[in-house]
Amino acid sequence: MSFSSSLPADRREELETLMFFHPQQGEHEPGINASILSYGFPKIIADQDHLRIGIEGREVQTLYAFLERGQQKELAGVVVYTRIDDDTLALLHMAVKPEYSYSVGYRNELVLIRILAQVRSIAKRIKGIKKLSIAYAGRVVPRVTF
Repeated sequence: MSFSSSLPADRREELETLMFFHPQQGEHEPGINASILSYGFPKIIADQDHLRIGIEGREVQTLYAFLERGQQKELAGVVVYTRIDDDTLALLHMAVKPEYSYSVGYRNELVLIRILAQVRSIAKRIKGIKKLSIAYAGRVVPRVTF
């Protein structure tokens, strides 16, 4: 698995499907709605020839997870995060392709767990960040300190 903050603009439809038309979205609706109410609605933004997720009035980062599948890396997941306090990084939105979710498909890929580990690794490198907060589960999950 590899990670990047960049996704080519020609993969917009794939990103839209993952972020906004996910078949398991209904199962997480309370958490998604809570995050939108607290932080804002995510939208896809094209920057030159690349895509990112933006939230009006917030400075957010996007991290994409890819699996090696043939010539092109397959987009397996995405997470949107931001700094909410001097010491806290919050995961605002996340999605994993249904076939890579733990409950449905290739469980051994552990896509969500690997994305979360990557965000934790990023958080450890940001000066002052000591906590990670996840805004999904119907409420904000208590901050994990590391």
